[in-house]
Amino acid sequence: MMNMKKGLLSGMLALALTSTLLVSTNVSANNSSETNSPLSYTLVTKGYDWGPAVYKVVLNTGVPVEGKSLTKDTFKVLAERKYPMINFETQQKYDGADSNSRTIERTYLSDENGNKTSLPTAQYITIEMKVHPDLGTASPFHFDLQSFTNQYVDLQYTIIQQKSLQDQAGNPVEHLTTRPGTPHMMIEQGVERFDTSGKFNYKDSKYGQINLTYASYMPEQKSKKPLIIWLHGAGEGGTDPRIALLGNKVTALADESIQKYFGDAAVLVPQTPTFWMNDGTGQYTKDGKSMYTRSLTALIKQYVKQHAADIDTDRIYIGGCSNGGFMTLNMLLANPDYFAAAYPSAEAYDDALLSKKDIATLKNIPIWFTAAGADQTVDTSKTSTATYKRLIAAGAKHVHYSYFDNVLDTSGLYKKGNGNDAPYEYNGHWSWIPVLNNDISRDFNGKPVKIKGKAVSLMEWLANQKK
Repeated sequence: MMNMKKGLLSGMLALALTSTLLVSTNVSANNSSETNSPLSYTLVTKGYDWGPAVYKVVLNTGVPVEGKSLTKDTFKVLAERKYPMINFETQQKYDGADSNSRTIERTYLSDENGNKTSLPTAQYITIEMKVHPDLGTASPFHFDLQSFTNQYVDLQYTIIQQKSLQDQAGNPVEHLTTRPGTPHMMIEQGVERFDTSGKFNYKDSKYGQINLTYASYMPEQKSKKPLIIWLHGAGEGGTDPRIALLGNKVTALADESIQKYFGDAAVLVPQTPTFWMNDGTGQYTKDGKSMYTRSLTALIKQYVKQHAADIDTDRIYIGGCSNGGFMTLNMLLANPDYFAAAYPSAEAYDDALLSKKDIATLKNIPIWFTAAGADQTVDTSKTSTATYKRLIAAGAKHVHYSYFDNVLDTSGLYKKGNGNDAPYEYNGHWSWIPVLNNDISRDFNGKPVKIKGKAVSLMEWLANQKK
């Protein structure tokens, strides 16, 4: 069961999300040009295919700095992460930590959010740093083996000034080395578009009080629009919806690259305090039932009702990864006439648990499955592949299945390394990466999926489905 749990974490190694750390006190620093200028910094995170990473430090110098005096090696950046650990043999808890010097790629004058400026002087300096799927110290997350979820780390950065700078008057600026007490905060790019305060309380007739949290995105346009629902994997459970947004690159659902297909769509990201496959005992389901089916259904319907003027109830789409892929099928079976289409990836619903009646129900719902043969967490031959073949045999007309040998980087930015320039290969379970990149267009037979003769991507196909 331990291996099963490890595998069904949609992002157990995914580097997810940043802690929104804000220290409100200011500290004084000695400065050759101004003796009491404030010094602070902001860490900037964004989501990558493997999860979020800190890729910028924005230093508020407190004085106007000459850009021409700034070079790539003006600073050195040290990152330190602290997080709780446990010795499972002795049950002794202790503080874990790791640290590393971050590789600086470029340094420039900017605004307070890290956007480069063309002005000759500015008080903000942005330091961009290298990120990579294997660079754990760039992550603001640690995977907690006790809860099997991603958790924020205590993140501390030290920016060390190695070369003198000049202010606009030509005076030396040499006070820019930070200390543990230097005020700092975090920007989570993409998350700011979402409302992460959603809470839903439900009294279940069998399981008692269930409290769910959720993130949501609603475009400003006042018109009926589709609703895209994403159900996270086991590693993103908890009570902080930011984890569900950044444990995987779910913020991409609000990006223009996906939104353009829908003509603007609302996005709903529910979060369970444990995991979707929980059968009510804290164990993984053995019969396909989840303690969260009724509460999740109620949450979705309440959200739709609250936004009745904004949501087109004929265009509600549901999908998710791993545990969330399981829950996608679970929700389709519980609400067969509610969703216009579904897009599960690396789904963990054991096909042996699906009855002939279940298959007869699912065959009438447009579904696009995604999985990879390299998946060592979920046996695709007993889940998505088996279910897809049964659906096709049952006469399903609108069911597709993109099946990859493995999950590779398609950006061209990341390589296997050690002299091997082949694309970086991700964990085979992470087949949601091409889903959230909308990098999927072929069916199980290798041929393009088409609508009215036109080849379409997964998201374009999804946007065209209507009850």
